[in-house]
Amino acid sequence: MSSGKHVCVIGAGIVGASSAYALARQGWRVTLVDAHSVPGEGVSKANGAQLSYSYVEPLATPTALRSLPAWLLSADSPLRWRPRAEIDHGRWLMSFVQACNWPRVQQTTAALLSLSSLSRDTLHGWLDALPAEQRRALHHERPGKLVVYRKPPAREQVARQLQWQAELGCVQRLVEADECRTLEPALAVTGGGPISFGVWTDSEEVIDAAGLTRALAQASGAQMVLGRRVASLDTRPGQGVVAAVLEDGNRVEADHFVIAAGPQAGDLLRPLGVRLPIEPIKGYSVTLPVVDAAAAPRVSITDTGRKLVHARLGAQLRVAGFAELCGSDTRIDPRRIEALCRAVEQTFPGACDLTAPSPWAGLRPATPSGRPLIGATPQRNLWLNVGHGALGLTLAAGSAMLLGEAMQHGAPSLQAQPFCYV
Repeated sequence: MSSGKHVCVIGAGIVGASSAYALARQGWRVTLVDAHSVPGEGVSKANGAQLSYSYVEPLATPTALRSLPAWLLSADSPLRWRPRAEIDHGRWLMSFVQACNWPRVQQTTAALLSLSSLSRDTLHGWLDALPAEQRRALHHERPGKLVVYRKPPAREQVARQLQWQAELGCVQRLVEADECRTLEPALAVTGGGPISFGVWTDSEEVIDAAGLTRALAQASGAQMVLGRRVASLDTRPGQGVVAAVLEDGNRVEADHFVIAAGPQAGDLLRPLGVRLPIEPIKGYSVTLPVVDAAAAPRVSITDTGRKLVHARLGAQLRVAGFAELCGSDTRIDPRRIEALCRAVEQTFPGACDLTAPSPWAGLRPATPSGRPLIGATPQRNLWLNVGHGALGLTLAAGSAMLLGEAMQHGAPSLQAQPFCYV
């Protein structure tokens, strides 16, 4: 199917750039379209930078459901919700609640772990194909990941989860507080309460998502149509989609179209009768210069008490967190940035220059269950690669491979079926 065919990929974030790269390697001629003037300037610009191949539990869990009332009533809560009188928003919330049960969580986690494994192997192959100097600029490292727990009652459930994930091939171990500080000496002085225990995963990695996005987009050889938002999709009976219509009225014609436009995908597809169960969830990050290397973490840290992730990228520390269901509002709340900086100073005092933060906020496109949507739509030549939530960086390469396989063969593989829209 791919020989000589032209595909238009809408969205040049990490998922779209990965899709373009994977399809180009299959022989497709690719056009990559994005509203930003540079690939990776949206959700992928400054995310948490962690490649969390073994830590993929979805947001929708019974634990999260029980915590919702306390989170919503707290001014400093990691979660904020701004109710909206929209049918799709209400449907998403109901589906989210229905997904908060352990059988569903285990099914989703198993599917995501399989996809993350494919993604890890695929990305390693892609990185090996990049020039060495370009690879070094991405700060790709394998520092390992330490998930810190501060509440002892969580231990029993975490131990069960580790045992179950071990059956699926995950190599992780539960570690005591003293070993947490041995694995990451910068935690020897820590705020946020005493450490109860942790989970150590030696194989977890970090990478600069924006840099990787740009590298893959360039390496794909795609024709770039940047700084041009897609306003609509033009369809013809019996032909499917024939063109992406840009906001200036120009058209991008192709044989096939891939929607990797993140939270904007729903608005683009709704007129075609394709309703995506996607909610834009705002996340924040701050990137700080490291001024004391010994005081800054070397391994990736996830602080479950604060719902924050920390990743070292060369001479900088990236700290990300929070989840806000506030529609398409991308404004940066300075109180969130202050909270991130305050958490860094409390957890790793003196490690970073807090006077020069680089703040960011972006909308992560999430499905209620946490599974992305990959593959065909009712339109014969229209394809999806959306809904990755906070795992877009981790899952992008594997998702692109599943998408390319479906487009090449016209049907999803067994591995892709958990993520199918139709």
